[in-house]
Amino acid sequence: MRQMIIAAILVSGFTLMNVTAKAQSKNDVDTVNVTNRIELEVKGMSCQAGCANGIDNMLKQQKGVVKSKTTYDTESSVIWYNKELISQKEIENLIKDRGFKVKVKTEDQEEDL
Repeated sequence: MRQMIIAAILVSGFTLMNVTAKAQSKNDVDTVNVTNRIELEVKGMSCQAGCANGIDNMLKQQKGVVKSKTTYDTESSVIWYNKELISQKEIENLIKDRGFKVKVKTEDQEEDL
């Protein structure tokens, strides 16, 4: 009985480690590399919920984007990303493809998160 309990604990531990590793998003892993930050002016948003949050949700799905914060009130988006996986231009184009006008406010800066 004792051996079965120990085996169950070991299996649970390995399963938990595997699930945890899979649960990490590809973007969390990217933070190991150099993270860059850009700030963009985003014109054409009509609200926070649909437009600004929609940009952030779309960016979260992109390999290399670590974090983003888009704000309707300030017409801005701050994006942290791994330039080895995605370029500043690609990020700008993704937002433009959603129908917004994009202008760089702060160019590509390295930053620790």
